[in-house]
Amino acid sequence: MVTLKDLAEHLGLSQATVSRALNGYPEVNEKTRRRVLEASKQLNYLPNLGARKLATGKSGMVGIVLKSCDELVQAPEYVRMIAQISRHLGDAGYDLLINSARQGNALDSFKRFVAGRAVDGLILNTPEVDDERVAFLQEQGFPFVMHGRTAGEVSYPYYDIDNYDALVQASRFLLDLGHRRIALLTGPARQAFALERARAFRDTLAQEGLAAELIAFDDSSEEVGYHHARLWLGGEAPTAIICASAPQAQGVYRAAGELGITIGRELSVIAHDDVVSLPRTEHFDPPLTVTRSSFMDACQPLAEMMVALLDGAEPRSLQQVAPVELIVRRSCGPCPRP
Repeated sequence: MVTLKDLAEHLGLSQATVSRALNGYPEVNEKTRRRVLEASKQLNYLPNLGARKLATGKSGMVGIVLKSCDELVQAPEYVRMIAQISRHLGDAGYDLLINSARQGNALDSFKRFVAGRAVDGLILNTPEVDDERVAFLQEQGFPFVMHGRTAGEVSYPYYDIDNYDALVQASRFLLDLGHRRIALLTGPARQAFALERARAFRDTLAQEGLAAELIAFDDSSEEVGYHHARLWLGGEAPTAIICASAPQAQGVYRAAGELGITIGRELSVIAHDDVVSLPRTEHFDPPLTVTRSSFMDACQPLAEMMVALLDGAEPRSLQQVAPVELIVRRSCGPCPRP
């Protein structure tokens, strides 16, 4: 195993200079830092994390806490996301530590991380409106980056998509097709993105003098889509339904099929596509109109924000909102005549 001493002798530098270069000390110039980092890769140098923690007060690790131990099974797209975040953090010299919250004790893992300084910072996902994780970490002054954001103006770093504009685009498109009775099936009401999308839906309909009468907050599953579609389509039916996810839209398709309702002619359907759901939305029959923003696009920004935050960047400078694209396919058509 290559030691710090071996690396220093190979470079003709002092061990102190090599250590400072590896740990990002500002007094080491960029040319020397790059030279040290390149040599460490060539020689497969692995730092002694215990020694680094004693020297710098940093562990060289970033944590992600899953909301439950089943999250990776129930949402396998997170496996790909975590792998990508880990790779980008690794390029910056950080390792990723994954933990899961225990049932009924969501803050336990966070408290252990903070108390033991096992990690230098945390990446959070699925923010809730009044998120106790955010309140706790801010109270402790512990660095974190959020995938998403809680609500309104916030002071912490985040990567989010423009949920408001996603619903404005979807709603406006349906209104322009002549639809006036539109339903929205969004995520659970405790989740910030769901409330933001509902707000945009109400605002856009209100501009046309319409009330948003059909809104449901629920999980993003096929069964949820099927359940709400059966309820809505069995009464004074909407002519269009906007869904929070592709699985919800699958449920709407199934319900419409059972009721003999033709998607794209008698009922228009739009969903948000994060480009991880199966089957692909372009393979629906008919192909599904979507607002699209890739889930995986968040990986590199989240990792880079985390590294920048740990390097001392101002948190408010590390906030990014990604645009959402409307992709029109055959699941939408003009409002059918009464």
